[in-house]
Amino acid sequence: MQTMLSQIPIFAGRARVITHLSGWLLLAFMFFYFLSGVRSVEEAFGRTGVNLSFMLAIFYGNTRFLVNRYLEIGRRSQYLAIVVLVLLGSAFLRSWVEVYWFGGSLFRMYTQGQDGTWRLFWGYFISFFLLWVFSTLYQLVENRHALAIQHLELGVRHQEAQLNYLKAQINPHFLFNTLHNIYAAASLQHPKTAEMVLRLSDLLRYVTYEAQADQVPLEKELAQIYAYLDLFQLKSESPLPLKVEVWGALQSWQIEPLLLLPLVENALKHGDLEIDLRAFLNISLHLSPEQLNFRVENSFDPSNAQKDAVGGVGLENVRHRLALHYASRHEFTASARENTFFASITLYAQ
Repeated sequence: MQTMLSQIPIFAGRARVITHLSGWLLLAFMFFYFLSGVRSVEEAFGRTGVNLSFMLAIFYGNTRFLVNRYLEIGRRSQYLAIVVLVLLGSAFLRSWVEVYWFGGSLFRMYTQGQDGTWRLFWGYFISFFLLWVFSTLYQLVENRHALAIQHLELGVRHQEAQLNYLKAQINPHFLFNTLHNIYAAASLQHPKTAEMVLRLSDLLRYVTYEAQADQVPLEKELAQIYAYLDLFQLKSESPLPLKVEVWGALQSWQIEPLLLLPLVENALKHGDLEIDLRAFLNISLHLSPEQLNFRVENSFDPSNAQKDAVGGVGLENVRHRLALHYASRHEFTASARENTFFASITLYAQ
């Protein structure tokens, strides 16, 4: 219901003003067209103005004041009492104007004498009652629409707060792991320590500034993955068995920042590239206009549980962010088989 109401244009800003103004102008034209056929132009203008004045007062007095000040906050008995008094008073005043200002009703043959005056009074009362019913229903629907929009906005803000919190979790997690690598290299007086610090500076610039955007080009996210792999490679004396394959056009995709990098970080942290000659890390990115698939496959030592004593933020973080930002437009899998760990993200275009 919220989605349907939020798409109704007459309940939004300028469109609502135009809708109201158009409706009243059309009604005024209809009154004047009918009245000018049986009365003079001057009297037709006067009667049209009087009719619209009463209708406008009842409609907007009810919608903008009575419904919101009484009915919507539970003061129903007071609301009904005021409405009855307003309708009776309006019908009486409109009948008086008809008889003593315009000299009698358009339907004089039915409104002559005391009985005719009462017919005139009850005729106006019924017409004003119908207008009151319509205006009440209109305002109730408009209020429900406004409430639905408010709930949607609160939901969006809540999701944004959750995403910002999850992004904030990634930054220290990423930083701690990278600093640990640099510390290990520095403690061994590795000659490439300075270059590692420079690479880390570039990565932090992305994490701190560019990653605050809602979406980034896929090329930038992939560039950070390459930089992170280079940073990891720098502390090794020999080339590590890292393999990255990309198929498809990167330019057609934008994604939430820091969505793919945690999978690579997790593989490097929990993998065994530096301790097993048979170790491997395979990264693949398959792209089409309709689908993005990012897959990370790495070897690990099942007997080495020490690495998993602290952490676990990365993949769980990704899982939550996908659920919040991509809802039903994603698939996420993470599983282990013997000494191989698989993690995969699939995103579907809107």
